[in-house]
Amino acid sequence: MDVKSKVGLYWDRRSKTYDRNVYKSQNAAEDFWKSILKTEIGTEQNLNILDVGTGTGFLALLFAELGHKVTGIDISKSMLEKSRFNAYKQKLAVNFMHGDAENLPFDDDSFDIVMNRYLLWTLPDPKTAVNEWSRVVKSGGKLILIDGRWHDPAIYMRLRRFIASIIVLITENRNPRMFSSYYATIKAQLPFFNGITPNDVVDLFTEVGLKKISVNNLEKLRAFETKNRPLPYKIANKPYLFLALGEK
Repeated sequence: MDVKSKVGLYWDRRSKTYDRNVYKSQNAAEDFWKSILKTEIGTEQNLNILDVGTGTGFLALLFAELGHKVTGIDISKSMLEKSRFNAYKQKLAVNFMHGDAENLPFDDDSFDIVMNRYLLWTLPDPKTAVNEWSRVVKSGGKLILIDGRWHDPAIYMRLRRFIASIIVLITENRNPRMFSSYYATIKAQLPFFNGITPNDVVDLFTEVGLKKISVNNLEKLRAFETKNRPLPYKIANKPYLFLALGEK
């Protein structure tokens, strides 16, 4: 089984519990994220937006609530089933599609904004992915990427993740070893598995020709996530979150 097939299979299985216990207050989280998105979009116009690696549609649905035309794409068909169900529950129109983040099924210059969150670490060829995202952005459009450092290999962080896994097993009735069982054999083929820095993204954006590149360290988001996420997340993660933006 190749890397992408294994990644897709993991997220198919993970979709069963992915939305469970994400935030103490989902409404507060949605309002907070909307404020971030509005700031970065920087316009009141309705835009054509692509959410790459949409998962259960969290960002895509927020964009739709804000009045934009939204397409979400993901490698996991089971995640897409949940995203479509979430859209149905919220009476929102989003075009959710199955596809590969490194080989998008769209024409050049199709979208005003291409957005993704916490995605690069899952990709075997990040440079190809960023080039694809840039390709489908219209001239003058924006590529927005939110990421951080997730699987810090430091010993103390490995210990924290172990403690968090025990709590997950007890409180969420979810097998915390499923992640390692899928990713142990492929993580060496994922360049940003252990995390990505703003400089890494700036380099990628520069290589594909994006302009007016900026980085927001998202300190308020980190504080919000720390306060509003459940205990296992707080123990297992001390991510350095940031938002990188580039214009085409």
